Amino acid sequence: MRLLGMTSRSWPRRTAEDPLIPAHILPRSVLDPDPVAEQDRRAFAVITSQAARGCVLSRSRRNAQGGQLSASPLIPQSASLQILKRARIPQHAFSEADRLLARPDEAATSPALTAANLCWRNWRRPIVTAHDGQVRADHPQIVRAIGDVQSATSLRLMLRDPLAFVWRYALGWRAVPEDDQPLTLDARSYGELVHELLKRTVDALEPVPGYARASREEIEAALATSTETVRTHWPLKRSAPPALLWKHTLAAAAQLALKALTLDETFQPGTRSWTELAFSQAGDGAMAHDLPWRPDSLVTIPGTQVRIRGNIDRLDLTGDRRGVRVSDYKTGVEPRRAEEIVLGRGAELQRVIYSVAASQLLPDNPRVIARLVFLGNKEPRPYRLPDVDQAIAELGGHVTAAITLLRGGHALPGPDAQEEHNDFRIALPSSPAAYLQLKNGAFMRAFGGFARVWGCR
Repeated sequence: MRLLGMTSRSWPRRTAEDPLIPAHILPRSVLDPDPVAEQDRRAFAVITSQAARGCVLSRSRRNAQGGQLSASPLIPQSASLQILKRARIPQHAFSEADRLLARPDEAATSPALTAANLCWRNWRRPIVTAHDGQVRADHPQIVRAIGDVQSATSLRLMLRDPLAFVWRYALGWRAVPEDDQPLTLDARSYGELVHELLKRTVDALEPVPGYARASREEIEAALATSTETVRTHWPLKRSAPPALLWKHTLAAAAQLALKALTLDETFQPGTRSWTELAFSQAGDGAMAHDLPWRPDSLVTIPGTQVRIRGNIDRLDLTGDRRGVRVSDYKTGVEPRRAEEIVLGRGAELQRVIYSVAASQLLPDNPRVIARLVFLGNKEPRPYRLPDVDQAIAELGGHVTAAITLLRGGHALPGPDAQEEHNDFRIALPSSPAAYLQLKNGAFMRAFGGFARVWGCR
């Protein structure tokens, strides 16, 4: 007979005072003539009396928090005591891990344990190793990922965190989506909600009466209709907060959308506007009616072979088609020195990518104005790219440098690896800050001139 967990904390079980009838009203002996502690003592006596071939009582000396545990009073004082150390070699292995722990020589020959031990040691060496993202040059998976059509998200990873780019687009790792009902929408979902309202509102106003010619009252009416549609359809496809919070979230998103829609008070006669205008989107060629270009038209970053795709938040095209304005809407608050942002150290690429698409897909080489608008401000103000052509050239140069780095086998962590909301944080060591600080010197030497992108505005 073997009895486990024989500590004073567990056996015999303690009798608690009745919460409805305390002892000063009705004595416990009257209310409960057979306490649970006495039941445990009788059960223990019955069990041990039937152990004809012997009885072994086992207990832990410490709890899960490290505190000491005393023996149960059920254990006889005459019982012999044998202390078994935690690090002892067991007579019989309970599992494979137990067996390998007892046989270090055999554990040393295990390929899995050898690889894990090497990874643990390499993470603590101040040099670049294979466990930091160093791979062979022109790895076929990386070459394939680079050859795919890129987006603003993938290009940001390529420029800001090459290792995460490889994990996401070469190996196909993805963060598991949360299906539980959230109390709030995350920043990405909230931005998509605002863009959904913008698209539905502008589509409702085009071509009659036309967004550029619509009054504020007409814009507000179209936005109200779009809001009601989204209120019903969004929860059917995606996770949404509880009803009351969803109502307030939608109202706040509608306010941001109204700011974006009423930011520009005057337009040239004949100006047309589109929101969420797609480019390089495969399979959308049949949806080209009343659009300035076919949604499946390909766009390439000048000076590279990299194809890009996306959806322009908003595009305004003058009636004579000589001027075009693209806008990138941000739902957050305006950062410091926003007027100096061009590529945002590789993090703000949408505005430049929109400019590339407009300049390549619209005929007659129109003049392109690219704007960045932060809707989180009380009075949002648009910020223009001072030199669109120079920004496009800088983007091409940085992307070329990133491709050279990746094809050379240097898929190393970048600045975005330190972000708290990094989707790939679980794949890094348990203390990313200490790890990156130890490796920083080696990483910067491996990055070389590519690291200049992290210093540009």
